[in-house]
Amino acid sequence: MANVRGISSDLYTGTGYAEAHPCWHDEDAGIKAAKIAKIVRANANSVRADNLTCRKIVDVGCGAGGVLNALLQHDIFRDSTAVGYDIAPYAINLAKQRQRDNLSFRCGDFLQTSESYDFLLCVDVFEHIDDYLGFLRKLRGRSKYYVFHIPLDISVLGVLRGNLLREREKVGHLHYFDQSTALATLHDTGFEIIDRQYTTAGDLLHIHPEWRTTPSLLANAARRIVRTVAGEDLSVRLLGGASLMVLTS
Repeated sequence: MANVRGISSDLYTGTGYAEAHPCWHDEDAGIKAAKIAKIVRANANSVRADNLTCRKIVDVGCGAGGVLNALLQHDIFRDSTAVGYDIAPYAINLAKQRQRDNLSFRCGDFLQTSESYDFLLCVDVFEHIDDYLGFLRKLRGRSKYYVFHIPLDISVLGVLRGNLLREREKVGHLHYFDQSTALATLHDTGFEIIDRQYTTAGDLLHIHPEWRTTPSLLANAARRIVRTVAGEDLSVRLLGGASLMVLTS
């Protein structure tokens, strides 16, 4: 979890978050890395992503390092070197077990450095940060290209079920987005949107058996039906169950 002035970081630097999430959500890392690789491949020759290079990668708020570790195993990143930053000592101690010649981890605030990179990852981070707009403005200019992964907590079903406070209590989300507000947030803080793709609950059910409750399976079936009939955007707005992967410059 990256830090900026104004964030209440005790949850992450202390023992509270580690006790609640001892794996630090590492079980989702392979799926997220695959989605990052997919969006990069799809735009490798895009006019909007001219000379898309990923030789030097930084992951800001890298957690236990699973995303970077999995990402470097994709062919498009095999010549890359990567470093992960996180303010949480517990998470970095987990991450350092994965260090090798082209992968390292540092406990600290990336924004306190002067480093710059080809490719910056910010995966499930800024919804936790008090001054998220200030954080994003400070990230701007530290890389040529960026990938953001943003939970889309706002949906009609999610609001009716009271999911927003649940996400606040469960995983520390301070801000909530739908697709429109997530993209507007990036645009308003100076990022140019190149492409976006969804990560859906269906992508994760096979690695989260505890999610396979009757309500979640019914909701996922309904999402598939609405997606087929009315499209993915409407399905996500109505029924949720998605995060947004966004490639920007």
